[in-house]
Amino acid sequence: MKKIKLDSISVGYLTETVIKNLSLEIEEGEFVGIFGPNGAGKTTLLCAINGLAIVKKGRVFIDSEELNIFSENRFRRIIGYVPQHFNVDPKLPVLAEDVVYMGCYGKIGLFKFPGKKENQLAYKISTLLEIEPLLKKPFGQLSGGERKRVLIARALMKEPEILLLDEIFAWLDIKMMEKVLIILKDIHKKKHLTTILVSHDIETVKTLCSRIIWMENGGLIFDGKKEAFLKKIEAE
Repeated sequence: MKKIKLDSISVGYLTETVIKNLSLEIEEGEFVGIFGPNGAGKTTLLCAINGLAIVKKGRVFIDSEELNIFSENRFRRIIGYVPQHFNVDPKLPVLAEDVVYMGCYGKIGLFKFPGKKENQLAYKISTLLEIEPLLKKPFGQLSGGERKRVLIARALMKEPEILLLDEIFAWLDIKMMEKVLIILKDIHKKKHLTTILVSHDIETVKTLCSRIIWMENGGLIFDGKKEAFLKKIEAE
């Protein structure tokens, strides 16, 4: 369980600044939804927490330790991240199984083989997400929904303390969406993970999250409980 603090951060990529002077605190064990239109800065916010974007100003803290070039690799070992996009050339010999096991290499070491514990965890997660028939298939040849489930499995293989989820229901059919909703609720309840879910869909964030942050143009226009968020949406 980890607390996240963003202290007046401005974040971007090379010459572009997407997030400007944003401050935010997320308590350990919270399930927070980041809502807003495309281009609002939602994905960039996750990348700042995960050390994947350039923090041009301000500081990011995990608990009381600052995220920087010295600590980012260590923090990534405890952060499970499901990106919105993860493209692989269909011709590359990367199996879905390989992608799932990528989640545990930060803990066991890059050049070590997964042991009994990792194999049991991979089997449990793969069964839960119904991806066992996909494991020996090339990841680049899977459908969008199949890739998404494999990426969720990869994140859970880390046994993370922080879970970052970026538009995870994109490409999933209704039946699988409902299943993943139940899985995420159950994992959050049992593990008390600090979880941040990015979505542009109101139904998704209000179903899963008790606190919702509304972003537009790289800044916050609302941060509060779900009930207050729904009233604000109705008033817009």
